[in-house]
Amino acid sequence: MTQQLHRRMRALEQPVTELTTNEVLRRVVVWQPIGLALMVCHVLLLRESIWLLPVVPIILGWLYLNAPFVGALAFFQILIYQNFIIALFSPGMDYMPTYVTLLGTNFAVFCIMAIIALNRLMVPHWWRQMRGLIWPVLVALAMIAFYCLIGAGKAGPTSAVVYVREFSAPLVAVLVGLDLGRTWGFKTVGSAFIFSVVLAIGLSVIEYAIPIDYYSWTNTVDYYQLKYANRPEGNTLWGPRELADHFTNVFLNISGESPGQSIMSTFRFGGTIITPTSFAYLLSVVGLVAISLERSAWLLVILPLMFLEGAKGASLLLIFSVILWVVWKLTQSKPLVALSGVVLAIGYVTAGLTIGLQSNDYHVVGFMSGVRGLMSNPFGHGLGVGGNLSAAADAGIIKVDGPYGFARTGVSDYAVESAVGVLIYQVGVPAVLYFAVFIALLRAEPYGRLHGNKILPVRQDILFFAVGVIMVNGIFQEEAYSPYAAGTIALLCSCIIGNGRRQHVVYAPATRQLGYRAMPA
Repeated sequence: MTQQLHRRMRALEQPVTELTTNEVLRRVVVWQPIGLALMVCHVLLLRESIWLLPVVPIILGWLYLNAPFVGALAFFQILIYQNFIIALFSPGMDYMPTYVTLLGTNFAVFCIMAIIALNRLMVPHWWRQMRGLIWPVLVALAMIAFYCLIGAGKAGPTSAVVYVREFSAPLVAVLVGLDLGRTWGFKTVGSAFIFSVVLAIGLSVIEYAIPIDYYSWTNTVDYYQLKYANRPEGNTLWGPRELADHFTNVFLNISGESPGQSIMSTFRFGGTIITPTSFAYLLSVVGLVAISLERSAWLLVILPLMFLEGAKGASLLLIFSVILWVVWKLTQSKPLVALSGVVLAIGYVTAGLTIGLQSNDYHVVGFMSGVRGLMSNPFGHGLGVGGNLSAAADAGIIKVDGPYGFARTGVSDYAVESAVGVLIYQVGVPAVLYFAVFIALLRAEPYGRLHGNKILPVRQDILFFAVGVIMVNGIFQEEAYSPYAAGTIALLCSCIIGNGRRQHVVYAPATRQLGYRAMPA
């Protein structure tokens, strides 16, 4: 009884702050334009001189240092709208170093925030509570830094840094999420995230309705010509109509067919990320957060957009996470949920590999190439060696058989289009240190809500099921471990872990009212 009393007293001493929905919306309305303006300033400064690179990231770091929630709000705008703003100013932009450097803006800001977060998490009180999750992150980051040095010597620093950015995003997101969760409730952070995406959803609807005009207004053709500056496909994107044709693909992106052969094709809009698969993952994460916040009405918008997008990986992320949460809700049994997850994973991977190998699906071919690379060199080839974001891809190592499938020449020697395949190809067996972070996230989750001696399921548990799903989904898609997918999920899950089971204070500054509740909704 005395121990329980002491635990409750400690919880009351350090409550978690929540804002009302109206207050969160008000702050988003205020800080979204500021975040977008900072990104615009960053683009303009870099167009003048590469030496002005640190200015805006330092400003954003200062914001996060002094007001973590405000800093996170500004960061969400950089994350979601970075590529859209780069596209607006892409005419006349040089590929190297301006364009390539700008693509790393959200990661640079993320890293600055993570350094600040780690400094705060090193305080003894928080370190004792969270070191079981922080240590795996630090070890995985050290492993990535080591293989970056190896890869830089083999494939060049640009390729190595691109994959540092790709694979480190979920790791630094954990640190930022833990730091936010020390003081701010998940409901507040999650609401700020989904409200920040509203503008992106509106822009994607316009893109789908009038793509030719949209691409002209936003200079998307110039953006893609920069993106493919060193690749043959860049020479085919002459105008908005060619770009719209480029984005018209087989429904669910099945590699064995072309749009002319398929019964059903779809126009895959890129949204503000200007990459259809990554934007589909962003929509999927918004749907998961909406469910976790008991705002499932958002699905009335999200689900039709995801259907039109026709991205199987992002769709399965949402579907499988919901299935696991339903099992958890009905059974309230952790072992049964774990067993269900294993069964889903085995079935998904088996079906995906079987069908993919039969149809020469480039995601499956890319994963198997990674497995082959692992077998030939268990200690990895180095970050940036192989992968479709690497210099090898720019140099034409990845051969294309028509517009919808890889030829056998070259692909068997390089991992492509699979986050897991590329990771195990580049770092080898030490990749287990990376996956250990996902496992640590799942183990650290404060599952459910305590009710006497029982643990009752809560909606936010669905995000942790999404961690398991996205980890497996990385077998078939390289975008699965990007900041828009695994990165955002890791941040929000870490925020929940940072909240723990502490008491929450609901604060409405306009009315100066305080209210208490035991656990978040």
